[in-house]
Amino acid sequence: MNNSADDNYWSQDTLTFLYELSSTINATENSIHPCAGPLKLITQKLVGSAAVIRLISEEGWMDLYDSYGMDKEQITDLQHTPIEGSLFVHESRSIKEIRRSPASTLINDKTSELISIPVRHHGHTLGVLNVFIPDDQFHLDDETALMLLASGQHFGLAIEKHRLENAAKQKLIQEERNMIANELHDSLAQTLASLRFQVRILDQTLQPTSDYMAIMSLEQVEHGLDEAYTDLRELIAHCRVPIEQQGLLPSIERVVSKFREETGIHILLQCECQDPDVPANMEMNIYRIVQEALTNIKKHANAHIVRVLLSCNDKGQFRILVENDGEGFDKKAIKSKEGQHLGLTIMQERARHLGGQLRIESEPEEGTRIELKFRYLREQAE
Repeated sequence: MNNSADDNYWSQDTLTFLYELSSTINATENSIHPCAGPLKLITQKLVGSAAVIRLISEEGWMDLYDSYGMDKEQITDLQHTPIEGSLFVHESRSIKEIRRSPASTLINDKTSELISIPVRHHGHTLGVLNVFIPDDQFHLDDETALMLLASGQHFGLAIEKHRLENAAKQKLIQEERNMIANELHDSLAQTLASLRFQVRILDQTLQPTSDYMAIMSLEQVEHGLDEAYTDLRELIAHCRVPIEQQGLLPSIERVVSKFREETGIHILLQCECQDPDVPANMEMNIYRIVQEALTNIKKHANAHIVRVLLSCNDKGQFRILVENDGEGFDKKAIKSKEGQHLGLTIMQERARHLGGQLRIESEPEEGTRIELKFRYLREQAE
């Protein structure tokens, strides 16, 4: 193929397809599957069965970005794959850039052929576009090769645009979180700090003259204010941490470490999940559920051993368990006390926001077991 070929080389049919592909990419508003529509177009153009885009990760792997026509098992298999044999280092706009191989080199399919096209933006290779077509059904001529290379550049432009939009959204969210943190610090935190100081002065003043019950009540108020102030400071700090620097496991590690320092209770954290990745809003709900469970243990359980377990699998099924060997409680008695144990109700609501379920198992003198289950798979999120 002559590298000097230009748009005049292409037929009207090819130009029409590229225009439609570009229009579909620009019109896509789905932030979860930004390339699903364009992938469908190119799959139909090549009379294929499916298509995927895989991008180079910071760790040097190929991660699934978007797909069309793949079943759940295939999507799971392509989430995180080796980079060997997938890259196109030099942009030569030649027919050699379009690779053909058996589909079985990537997925469990012995009846299809795998067509691989580089995805680039301004000459920088972002990843690869793979289209699966029936064996012996693909004719690669010069015009088709140019069309596919141009398609790869269109996808590269779309992916870069999506990245920039996400970065802008993250920046706006972080700015809003910082604003909320500043407002909390300048208003509620200052008010609580002032109340703590006043209660301490009152406590010292009444110590010589008040009876035991009055002093104890005042100390409980003081203790409650201290806890509220500590929780608020922690919330402010959490809001100010850049979103991309958090993560589910570090969040849980922080609350476990804080519990250990404050109580001296033996607490074990087990993680059976490799790099759990959930959005910031889900992370916050999970963090708050674990935090509330540990707060209840600290206040009521009189426990000696606590275990926190985080597990997930490649199907996006998450399980978080918080259990202790403390005193336990009667769930029926709790339900009969209107207005009591608001924390447990909020935990249930947070679990519903996650699209999951929260089970609470407890009996008097038998400890307590809180289990959260939900499902989230980034590439399949809707």
